[in-house]
Amino acid sequence: MRPSISYTTRKIRKSEIDGKDYFFTSREHFKSMISKDQFIEYQSVYGNLYGSTKENVLNQLDEGHDVILEIDYKGMMKIKSIYPEAITIYIVPPSIDSLRERLISRAQDDLETVEKRISSARFELCYAKFADYVIINGNFRSAFVDLVEIILVNKLAKL
Repeated sequence: MRPSISYTTRKIRKSEIDGKDYFFTSREHFKSMISKDQFIEYQSVYGNLYGSTKENVLNQLDEGHDVILEIDYKGMMKIKSIYPEAITIYIVPPSIDSLRERLISRAQDDLETVEKRISSARFELCYAKFADYVIINGNFRSAFVDLVEIILVNKLAKL
């Protein structure tokens, strides 16, 4: 099981490492990659571009790895249209209030941005019904166990 490392035009945060958390790139380079059809999926999120490259995902699949894509609902719908056999897992907060608390405690966005994210989250939650599974992320350890169980159950089903 391997995570796909996405490309993004977002500015790097202090705690992040280029090439580990994301591949941080310029908007010009990202758009060049789009024009060369290098992305399996890409989206604009809060003014920044995010995308998963075909090369990264397909190489890992060819090596026999399950690939985890951390993508929004649009990306999920795109992946499901290309790969209907893909297993999709929607991870949601236990409540909008808890999401607001998390965003505020991160101290990375001003209140206006937090409220925009909350508004988007309300809308995006409507797409959870299109996922194969939904995990409520109220406790990291519990959500992680749920994720591993889903992956294992689906691997066993293929045997």
